[in-house]
Amino acid sequence: MDFSKAFQYKKWANNELLDIGEQQFSRLPESDATFFVRILNHTTVVDSLFISRILGEPEKYNGDNTIETPTISELRDTMNQNDSWLVQYAGEASREDLEKVVSFKFVDGDTGQMLIEEILLHLLTHGSNHRGMASRVLAENNLERPKDTFTRYLHQVEPLRRVGG
Repeated sequence: MDFSKAFQYKKWANNELLDIGEQQFSRLPESDATFFVRILNHTTVVDSLFISRILGEPEKYNGDNTIETPTISELRDTMNQNDSWLVQYAGEASREDLEKVVSFKFVDGDTGQMLIEEILLHLLTHGSNHRGMASRVLAENNLERPKDTFTRYLHQVEPLRRVGG
């Protein structure tokens, strides 16, 4: 499986959601604005935890979210750092890298083992799920939400795919 394009899409979708969310942020009720940032921050923290596990480095977080709610700007910076790392890693990983087993401890104390390939798949599906939850907050407040689909991404970055379809 080629994860490179999937992580490029994840980075694109995250940026698009943050762009649209930030433009309308002041129109969200405070509780929805907080939820919007915290649910996306959760995905960023989880990405970071698994990046540390892949690298065999100490984890930066001891939970699956931070105590403080970051600003959208802070969230964007951390999210872009993680997404950029994942795009690069996915583009360079060999079959042997993807089949490596990583043993780790979840933040709740339970132990786990996953192939790197499984970790990458988890980060893609986990991020997609929570982007949907953040988008729902926009929809519930009658605000614009992104058209977060892989097909839209492909046609935007490779417009010739629209020709002859």
